Amino acid sequence: MVRSVVIGAGSAGCVAAARLSEREDHEVVLVEAGPDLAPGHVPGAIEGPDFLQALELPGRTVAGLVATRVTGGDRAPYRRGRGVGGSSAVNALVALRGDPRVYQRWGWHDVGGAWSRVALPEEQPGTDELGPIDRALLAAADDAHVAPLTRRDGRRVTSAEAYLWPALQRVNLSVRADARVERIEFHGQRAVGVVLADGESIVADQVVLAAGAVHSPALLLRSGVDTPGVGEGLQDHPSVALTLQLRSDAAPPSFGLVIGSLCRRGGIQFLPMNHVGSTAPGHGVLLVALMTPRSRGGTVALDPDDPAGEPRVDFALLDDPADVDALVAGVVEARTLLESPAFVDVVDRVLIDAWGSPIEELSDEAAIRRWLPTVVGDYVHASSTCAMGAVVDENGAVNGYERLLVCDASVFPTIPDANTHLPTTMLAELLVGRWLARG
Repeated sequence: MVRSVVIGAGSAGCVAAARLSEREDHEVVLVEAGPDLAPGHVPGAIEGPDFLQALELPGRTVAGLVATRVTGGDRAPYRRGRGVGGSSAVNALVALRGDPRVYQRWGWHDVGGAWSRVALPEEQPGTDELGPIDRALLAAADDAHVAPLTRRDGRRVTSAEAYLWPALQRVNLSVRADARVERIEFHGQRAVGVVLADGESIVADQVVLAAGAVHSPALLLRSGVDTPGVGEGLQDHPSVALTLQLRSDAAPPSFGLVIGSLCRRGGIQFLPMNHVGSTAPGHGVLLVALMTPRSRGGTVALDPDDPAGEPRVDFALLDDPADVDALVAGVVEARTLLESPAFVDVVDRVLIDAWGSPIEELSDEAAIRRWLPTVVGDYVHASSTCAMGAVVDENGAVNGYERLLVCDASVFPTIPDANTHLPTTMLAELLVGRWLARG
């Protein structure tokens, strides 16, 4: 009997635990720092269509995690999912697979089989669910389309529901929620278990990290893993938000489906948000995001003043001038879209910052370039901090160590050109498939 400890019950960890436990010769202990998400006890905010409400649920995001977006910028909260289901319980549900050529360039020639095993649904919302900004984008852009979402019959399907819940009856699978892993234990260079924050040790034949692109490298560093590249190469999709003050006759209520459409032009994604929650009634957003960033200077590091606390996260989003050029072009194109009759019919004003500055201040490309570093944000798509080919091998095994595996978005060689939930699920299917094929 092989005993595996899987750290993190998010998008990848639920996959890894469920698939490993299909083998009767495997015992799996799934350890999650946050609260449980059990069948029959799912909060309405998670089941409902408004992910902004899910984000506000106590304990469902990591408290105290902050990050800089641009080099030398201020630190601001970085919201990551917490608890069983991870970010799949609080994300925007957008289900995109990404360009298959990206995976081919990485040498992942077996992704077809992995995609065929992905258990998450991909459901398009109905026309009657679309908000005013969705309808405006679909009318203004011939290449816009309704966004596929990880839903079934209008209800969010988390990774816990898709993977973990069907496996809970197996005697060889146990779930430990509200149990934070402090460090990995080693015998020489071989992983032999984990130590929880309360001092409890869990012995294992192998340790699988699935804590995400922020916390997996932080745990490796906290455990003394000295493989070069751990915590380096951090990427996210840089984005800017154009706030749309909606006409009173067009404004939707501050609940319901937030995202129902999108448009992709080259490396730029235009993603509407039909409302921004109860704090800003009558407002929506058009997000302009770069899905193919070149900047690779981001890092995750331990806080020297509190190594056991939340790590220091620095994205360095716009360090490559090509990313600035691409986002500038995206904002110019967004302005053109917003000047179309479809948007003019529903939007009173377009604002570009928290102080209510109008979009007219972005009068030329030079003005956009000055503005970008002050407002650029992320997509909460942290990636590539334990990159395959640098930190881990093609099977997710940490270079220089035995029985230590990583299975989450941190192992992407570079960030996928899509919202990362579905690619991360495919990645987990891919790696577990490789592990089981090896025996």
